[in-house]
Amino acid sequence: MAIGDHLADVKVLYGVAGCANTSKCLFTAAEKGIDIDGRSVDINSETEMAEIFKMSPFGTLPVLKDVDFYVYGIEAILSYLDDKGFGNSLVPRNGVARAQQYQWAHIAQHVFSPAVKAISEGSADSAALEAVKDVLQKLDDQLSTRGKRGDYIVGDLSLADIHWAPYIHNCCLYGHEALIDAYPAVKTWWSHMKVRKSTSKENYVAYTVLPSIDEIHSNKMRSVSINV
Repeated sequence: MAIGDHLADVKVLYGVAGCANTSKCLFTAAEKGIDIDGRSVDINSETEMAEIFKMSPFGTLPVLKDVDFYVYGIEAILSYLDDKGFGNSLVPRNGVARAQQYQWAHIAQHVFSPAVKAISEGSADSAALEAVKDVLQKLDDQLSTRGKRGDYIVGDLSLADIHWAPYIHNCCLYGHEALIDAYPAVKTWWSHMKVRKSTSKENYVAYTVLPSIDEIHSNKMRSVSINV
C-alpha cells in the first residue's frame, strides 16, 4: 500500500486519557499514519471493565482492536502499530541504537514515570523534584552526546522518544515546564517533538494527540484522524 492510501479499517484503542501508555499508542499511530478511534474506559465501572476483560484477559489497558484481533501490553501495541503503519520503522536497525532505544524506554517507564507522578500529584518536596532533575540531567547528557547522529534520543526518532513524550508533557501540564527549560538539550528535543511532521509523511503532528488537563480530568481520549 502506497503512502497516503487510506487504511481499510480504523483501529480502536481502548484506554484512559490520563494514562501515559494510552498516549504512547496514540502518538505512535499518529507518527505512522494510522487512524485510531480513541475510546475512554472508566476503570471503576464493572460493566466497562467486564468488556475489557473479554479483550484483555488480565484487564490491562490500553487495548488495541484491529478488526477481530486484539493487542494488549504497551510493547506489543507499539510494535504492532510500527509494523502496520507507513514510513521508516521506529525501531532502529543498528544493534547499538536499538539496544539504547530499549534502555531509554525502560528508564522513561520505570525511573522517570514514578518521579513525574510524584510531582504531578502535588508533591513538590525537594526529594521528588531532585529525582526528576536527576533523570532530566541524564537525558540531557544523552541528547548532547558527541557523535550521535540526529536530533532525538538515540539519533533518529525511535520508540524511545515516544516513551518519553507523555511524561515530559505531564511535567509541562502540571506547571513544571521550567524544569524542562533548565536542560538545553532536553528543551530543544521537546521543541522538535512538538512540531515535527509524522514519520508517515502525512501532514500531521503527533504531539497534537496528547491530552489537555481538562481531558485528563474528564477522561476524554483523543483520536487520530488522518485518512478519514
